[in-house]
Amino acid sequence: FLDRDLAAGFDVFAIQRNLQRESSYDSSSLGGALRLGFGYNESWRQQINYTAKQDKVENVKSTASTVIKQQEGTYVQSSVGQVLSYDTRDSRVHPFEGHVIRLTNDVAGLGGTDRFLRTNLDVAQYFSLGEQWVLKLSADTGYIAGLGKDVRIGQRYFLGGDTLRGFSVAGVGPRDKASKDALGGNWMVSGTAEMTFPLGLPKELGISGKAFSDFGTLGQFDGLKSTGVDYAATMRVSVGTGVVWESPMGPLSIDLGVPLRKEAFDKTEIFRFNFGTRF
Repeated sequence: FLDRDLAAGFDVFAIQRNLQRESSYDSSSLGGALRLGFGYNESWRQQINYTAKQDKVENVKSTASTVIKQQEGTYVQSSVGQVLSYDTRDSRVHPFEGHVIRLTNDVAGLGGTDRFLRTNLDVAQYFSLGEQWVLKLSADTGYIAGLGKDVRIGQRYFLGGDTLRGFSVAGVGPRDKASKDALGGNWMVSGTAEMTFPLGLPKELGISGKAFSDFGTLGQFDGLKSTGVDYAATMRVSVGTGVVWESPMGPLSIDLGVPLRKEAFDKTEIFRFNFGTRF
């Protein structure tokens, strides 16, 4: 763009989410975003963005947690943010070597009803240990703070599923004792050690095996009370194995994960199918 390493674009979205199983409500988001990205060199890149959207917390079950019932309604978010990344990977789709560091910041409060400051830091390192043998070590952390207001459930962090295999989606973290609803947390830490290796099949099939260990935990949320909510900040740990197929539409994986360390109120999931690439 203009003979420089610039990229500009916009997004328009309408998203419906059924969260009845995890948290006894549905959510919808309608809005758009503007973004401008630029590269400083081959490794350093930054993106600036502005997002405006309307969120709804709706169809809340009568048996839902009081924490969720109190948030039923319509909210407006107006936020600016940035993503700064340092990427030396030899491939963004199927890396064998290199590392990536990504810092993301968002602040909401330029109009609208939401007021928060959010920061995420993600890092990953890849090591080539032989033909088709790749070790990935990654860690992710995030924190969100309300600016004069409590952080809503839709803005909190959740952990489980693809982000912590061996546990269900939103299977870890603060949970209502009566309704068993996942309530999310204001901070999160997670990580992965994963080895990808050949299975002796023809290379053109694009099928490989993997062995992994995931760990992670969630923090408290605004207004959490000890009564009525199960919560523990202990680190959860899982191990597992799986198969990855590099399909024409993207990586498709089947994982078998087993929790090694969990709390009694966590929800587990042994098998999981995933389409796409984990950071």
